[in-house]
Amino acid sequence: MTESPLTIPIYDGSLVSVRSTGSSMTKAQLTTGLARRKAEPEPKWKSGELPSKYQCPSCSNYLRFPVQFEDCGHYVCSSCLPDIMRVASRCPTCQVPISKDKLVNDKTLQKDIQSLEVYCTNKDKGCDWDGTLRDFPVHFETCGFISVDCLNGCGAKFEKRFMNKHQKDDCPKRTVSCEFCKTSIIFEDEIPHLNVCTEFKIPCPNQCSTEEYPRGKMQDHLENDCTKQESPCPFNECGCEYRGHRPDIEKHMKEAPGIHLNMAGKTIALQKKLLQLYEERSNEQKNWIEILARKVNGLEKNYGAQYIWKIDHYSERLQEARSNKKTTLFSPPFSTSRHGYRLALSICLCGDGKAKGKNVSLFICICRGDYDSLLTWPFSHRVTFTLLDQCEDPDNRRHITYAVKPNVCKENRPFLGRPITDRNASFGAQKFTDLDAMSTLEYIKDDTIYIKVEIDNEEMVPI
Repeated sequence: MTESPLTIPIYDGSLVSVRSTGSSMTKAQLTTGLARRKAEPEPKWKSGELPSKYQCPSCSNYLRFPVQFEDCGHYVCSSCLPDIMRVASRCPTCQVPISKDKLVNDKTLQKDIQSLEVYCTNKDKGCDWDGTLRDFPVHFETCGFISVDCLNGCGAKFEKRFMNKHQKDDCPKRTVSCEFCKTSIIFEDEIPHLNVCTEFKIPCPNQCSTEEYPRGKMQDHLENDCTKQESPCPFNECGCEYRGHRPDIEKHMKEAPGIHLNMAGKTIALQKKLLQLYEERSNEQKNWIEILARKVNGLEKNYGAQYIWKIDHYSERLQEARSNKKTTLFSPPFSTSRHGYRLALSICLCGDGKAKGKNVSLFICICRGDYDSLLTWPFSHRVTFTLLDQCEDPDNRRHITYAVKPNVCKENRPFLGRPITDRNASFGAQKFTDLDAMSTLEYIKDDTIYIKVEIDNEEMVPI
């Protein structure tokens, strides 16, 4: 909607600006479009008919926010103006061409029209309201004689004043309470509900008496109280095939105690054998479950709990370390389990710090991982480093091992706490093994060494 500097509303689709004959006016919330304007309810005029000077020639309704054409002096509604400008740009009364620059909002005429005395549109239906046109829209919104649709969506139409009665007594979609189970249901569903309601009373199907029972308790009546219900002998499970009514069952029980006792004895003996077989099978299954549980637990813990780092081109890398060209090598990151700690190894082949030139230094660091928020901090699990002997005979291998148990004191938080950067500072064995020991046995083979690291996860809290 476009508006003039003097705040007269011009509706969607119009590019018209209007000059007002009075001072600025408050913005109004108007219905857009000629079609909707024609659909608005029109009151009944106390004078009998609407005077032609107050009638819009375009929509034939009363002038609402009248706009005057300066060239010819005729009026139209503001809501009709956009269609007129878009289609013909001529006055609908005299067909004189009109210009968007020569339009005036007539406030005085608007006040005169709004002061006209009217009756309600529904006067013929019985509404006795009368007043001014200004008050008519407010009344019409609450008029009890307008047609409305049922709020429950049943499809009924009626005058608004009958809404309460329809909602309470007539609407098939109104909510009612079941008189038996007190459940809230839709009225049109009442009969299907009563067909399954557990509290609805029904007669015994065996017609044992004139008394009625709640549907939900009928089965209990048939099994325990009904004198006409045919049932099997209590020793049916033991092999007795007799069936009869409750009084007959009692008589049958008194006449055949020996037979029933013999059946019961045989059944007990059979059940004892079956129970023994069941216990044996149950114990066997229990043992298998324990074995499988241990295997699963072991597999879960071993997944990623150890890592072997292959370092090739050892001679070249050692020379680079001695010449300070590349003193430290880093392994790819690995995890202690599928969702565990993320770690990485680092090695100084020519030593680090005070061990430089004398020992091989081996370290580990904690890297930032995807599951850190689920893990326990600080890291406190024993780490075991192993330089693997590559001797072909496994019985003659002499691995070099070094274990580190982290001290979770406050000073070691930069090493063991949850990483806030890509990785923490490294910790481990500055004097892992002598440099001279590397050339003994078969720690170096095909110019390659292997470093194994194991993480003790016995005390790790499972996720």
